Amino acid sequence: MNPPRGMRDFLPADKARRERVLAVIRERYRAHGFDEIETPVLEDYDRLHAGIGGDNEKLAFNVLKRGLDAEAIRAGADDPAALSDLGLRYDLTVPLARFYATNRGQLPTVFRSIQMAPVWRAERPQKGRYRQFVQCDIDIIGKDQLSVRYDAELPAVIHAVFTALEI
Repeated sequence: MNPPRGMRDFLPADKARRERVLAVIRERYRAHGFDEIETPVLEDYDRLHAGIGGDNEKLAFNVLKRGLDAEAIRAGADDPAALSDLGLRYDLTVPLARFYATNRGQLPTVFRSIQMAPVWRAERPQKGRYRQFVQCDIDIIGKDQLSVRYDAELPAVIHAVFTALEI
């Protein structure tokens, strides 16, 4: 049996190789002063569809409200918001925005975050594109007198990752 379309299994050797790559990425991100956070895989439907994600919002896997019966599902078929209260994250931007808004009082003025986690997109699978994949994000939130430097730093970190991976 195959996994669902657009999803994949990893054999032990592939999983080990993948984990080594993720470890290099994580190490390079940390070496540049980024701190790792973790956010839930589910977010509120309204937050996922609030305009932050652009076209990606159309790709969200929505989760049906618990307790809906078949009649309620038929009645709300034209209104996804009436049927869903949660959705799987389609990228890491929406969870980061929520995380920062919730926790900014406990974070530095300029917060440098790492998120490396699976995301899901309800798109039609194509060669090389999957419905589930790991996204490796670094972000700098906040402003100070060095803000322009931060804009230049992000490509430098990515270059360090590619160099370490010999890409």
